[in-house]
Amino acid sequence: MTTMKKSQAGSRRIVRMSTGAMSHVQTIKPRTPIAVPAANPGQDETGLDQLDPQSTPGRDAKHFRGIITARKQVAAAEEALHAAVRAAREAGDSWTVIGMALGTTRQAAFQPFGK
Repeated sequence: MTTMKKSQAGSRRIVRMSTGAMSHVQTIKPRTPIAVPAANPGQDETGLDQLDPQSTPGRDAKHFRGIITARKQVAAAEEALHAAVRAAREAGDSWTVIGMALGTTRQAAFQPFGK
């Protein structure tokens, strides 16, 4: 069993986690604020205008596009799974059967799909 206790010590946050007989203490420093330049009309805020094409080679965006495609496929698969569970419930299947199909318990199946 994991319990977590947080306390403030100055500007640092101390997190104590205990799991049974073992304990772990971690000090987390606050984030350093990032200076955001003032927006000037007509100036690109992304900084891309500052890049020199001669010294900054372009890269193929195929991996970026692959991530976007995979994310869309995951979303579509999640919609299909929810629809299949809804159809199973409407057909009278129990949460035990649905849990078995999902490879989990009926309680674990009910939590994300039972609402």
